[in-house]
Amino acid sequence: MRARARAAAALPLVAWLFAASPASAGESFHYRWSLRGFLGTLASLFVPGQGEGLLTVEQLPGGRERSELRVTSTESDAGEYFVYGSEWDPAGRRTLRAWSDLVWRGEKKAKQAELADDNVLDIVAAIQLLRRERPEYALRLEIWSDGRLYPVVVLPRERERRRLAGREVEARHFSVHGVSLPGRRLWKGELDLWIAGDVVATPVEIVVARRGARVRLQLVETPTLAPAAPSEEPPP
Repeated sequence: MRARARAAAALPLVAWLFAASPASAGESFHYRWSLRGFLGTLASLFVPGQGEGLLTVEQLPGGRERSELRVTSTESDAGEYFVYGSEWDPAGRRTLRAWSDLVWRGEKKAKQAELADDNVLDIVAAIQLLRRERPEYALRLEIWSDGRLYPVVVLPRERERRRLAGREVEARHFSVHGVSLPGRRLWKGELDLWIAGDVVATPVEIVVARRGARVRLQLVETPTLAPAAPSEEPPP
């Protein structure tokens, strides 16, 4: 199955991403990130090796959600950052609109698409799905990443101890990898997620792999839960 995606111009997307205000209702998770892996250590000699991350979740009318993961660094002279975001339908388990924007290790990309088919998720919607469902068995998904679709598999791992607000908590580890199928592109990225067993299903640690470097985000603040409020629709 292939989704019908309509790519939009990059410049309006960049303007929207950085003009948008933080989520007015929902959740905000604040992280510190660092580069991991041998190539990541080498990369940190030329670009920032650490910075800040923010995962926001905003409730929209009709049961939809707007989620966004921003990774930035104040230490970067070149302004490295990456943003993954989407509007998705939790009940239907599918992304309706997705966008990504990055300036990272000499790479520059900005993509957005409206996704018309069922069973397609993007990276941040996949994080939200795993927080909601916390599957016990392997789960096959279709993922949108940087303007393309890829088959992936979610593998539930062991429960592990992780740090949260100065104390240790038990968290379930989930790993997302690309699946090699005839005639399909192979997703070369990776996503690892540790979800606490609390009511909020707090994402205490996120690892995103890109181009040989692993960006590890560790939660530094307990989640901010905003009161429910009407939200403006994102621009068409």
